[in-house]
Amino acid sequence: MDMRFPFSPAEMAKVHMVQFGILSPDEIRQMSVVEILHSETMEKGKPKPAGLSDPRLGTIDRKMKCETCMASMAECPGHFGHLELAKPMFHIGFLKTVLSIMRCVCFNCSKILADEDDACFKQALKVRNPKNRLKFIYDKCNSKKRCAGGDDIDVQKEHDGCGAQLKSRSGCGAQQPDIKVHGIKMVAEFKAPKGKSDEGEQLPEPVERKQILSAERVLNVLKRISDEDCLLLGLNPKFARPDWMILPPPPVRPSVMMGTSSRSEVK
Repeated sequence: MDMRFPFSPAEMAKVHMVQFGILSPDEIRQMSVVEILHSETMEKGKPKPAGLSDPRLGTIDRKMKCETCMASMAECPGHFGHLELAKPMFHIGFLKTVLSIMRCVCFNCSKILADEDDACFKQALKVRNPKNRLKFIYDKCNSKKRCAGGDDIDVQKEHDGCGAQLKSRSGCGAQQPDIKVHGIKMVAEFKAPKGKSDEGEQLPEPVERKQILSAERVLNVLKRISDEDCLLLGLNPKFARPDWMILPPPPVRPSVMMGTSSRSEVK
């Protein structure tokens, strides 16, 4: 036992389960001990309040105690604060996962692109490991260039035993872009389909339209993903919503900044 730390009288308990997840914006604000408003660390030789060395975050001075738990430097575990962002930002740790999810769902309606009647898709749903299930779904959706459904496809409507009409999960029929990551930016490339002229001649290659996707645009797509589709993608919506992988702005007031700290992806 390390004698530098005092003995704890707390009772021992058995760990029955460990659940990993991503901290939601609300959880981050609730766990935060201070909102950071200043970039300066010190003021007149002392830690500046609401700065990066605010005494509520912990202490590195043997003569001072933490203003959150009132413990000394050796006993205080440290606490975190948060920033309020003006606009959403990509989280570099989740950028690849966000890219995979964006390639699996419709850019317009946020529904999964794969056909649910496809045998390979049904096989993918039987994969118990969530991470592997996302990979299988990704393989089925990555090559899709159009969301299923819309005006071009007639969807058969089923009925239950009472004759009530059941809602179909058909998509919107929108064209899907090729989404890529360049550095910390996400780019969507829309390519018009090849066609023929009235005389039957092949038209020249279509011109690609590129647009940089802002974190705000990606956040709106991820927010529309239903809880059912989250489970299909290998994410438990109670612990790891895909929109939590984007650093969001404050929900009410247009403040200056916001940051986040996440535990881990759910597995």
